[in-house]
Amino acid sequence: MKQSPADKRITERMAPGVLCREGFLGADRRPLAEILDADRSAVVGLGVTHEQLADRLDEVLRKAVAALGTPVEIRPGLMAVFHEGMGRIPCPWGHGIFPKGEVELADERTGETLRFTPLSVHLIGAHGFYQGCGSCYRIDPESLVRIFGLSD
Repeated sequence: MKQSPADKRITERMAPGVLCREGFLGADRRPLAEILDADRSAVVGLGVTHEQLADRLDEVLRKAVAALGTPVEIRPGLMAVFHEGMGRIPCPWGHGIFPKGEVELADERTGETLRFTPLSVHLIGAHGFYQGCGSCYRIDPESLVRIFGLSD
C-alpha cells in the first residue's frame, strides 16, 4: 500500500532524531496506515475504544504527576510513578506540544509493567497510535485491557 503524502510527512517526523532521539516506530517497517489498522483491529477485537484506553492512561498520569515522583496506588496491586523530564515534545501529526516525562505503571500481582508519556496518551486517544513494534514507548492494547481489567 502506497502512503499518502500526509502519512509520508507524519512518518518522516516519527523517524529517529527528528522529534525525539529514538523515534516512534522502533524496528517496525510497516507503513503507518498498516500499523494504525492493526491496532484499530486489535482494539475493536478487545471490545474497547482508543478513547477508553487513553482515558484510563490519563487518569493514571494525573494521579502519578500529583504524587510528585512518589509511587501512587491506582488500585490495589497497581502502582504508578511519574518521572519528570525537561522540555516538551510535539505530536507528529502537528496536534499540540506535550511535556516530557514518563509514567512507570506496574501490576504487582502479575509483574507486568509498561511505560508511557503524556504524548502517548494523546497519540492513543486522538490518533489510535500505540507506536511501532520495538519502540521504547510501544503499548500493546491487549496489555492495557489486561492491566486495567477491562476484559469481560
